[in-house]
Amino acid sequence: MVRLNDTREQIMDRAAQLLMSRGFNGFSYKDISAHLGVKNAAIHYHFPAKKDLALALVDEYRKILRSRTSEFMAYGGSALVQLEGFFAFTMTQCQLGRCICPFGAFSVDYGDLPDDLRKATESFMDETIMWFSRVMEVGRDKGEFSFTGEARSKALTVLAALQGARQLARIHGIELLDDVVSQVRQDLGLTT
Repeated sequence: MVRLNDTREQIMDRAAQLLMSRGFNGFSYKDISAHLGVKNAAIHYHFPAKKDLALALVDEYRKILRSRTSEFMAYGGSALVQLEGFFAFTMTQCQLGRCICPFGAFSVDYGDLPDDLRKATESFMDETIMWFSRVMEVGRDKGEFSFTGEARSKALTVLAALQGARQLARIHGIELLDDVVSQVRQDLGLTT
């Protein structure tokens, strides 16, 4: 017998897969229920509206980021470890078939998102940019990275490169993402 928490997690996992392959408006509860072999009512029990499901996904992504970055944000530490962890996470997501990042997935239908979902997405993106800017800044200050320009600009450049590489990897294979990660390492003065 499937426990309620298991059903909720299965719903969120399937929704994440659909979100990253079709965008927010590209799937319905029927797509989730048919795949899981449950009734739509089971999904509505956990998530009364589709935006509730999407907000839960944003919250889950936020928790993952915070759990992996909270100590670094509070106390500093190795920026290189943070960077390599982010590369590994990105690579794993692609290997699991999630080549579209959450920001890319929500951006497909951004203009049509409910206001609270749009604000949650913007807030999550702002947190991610703030964290990654801090990684770039600390890395350069500690001599782990070498680059010119503002740390925030470098962070945005790397995030954009990885997001684009994830999408291209969906078409051309994971090796393309690996090539971009290698180039980012070189651009930061790291050996490959």
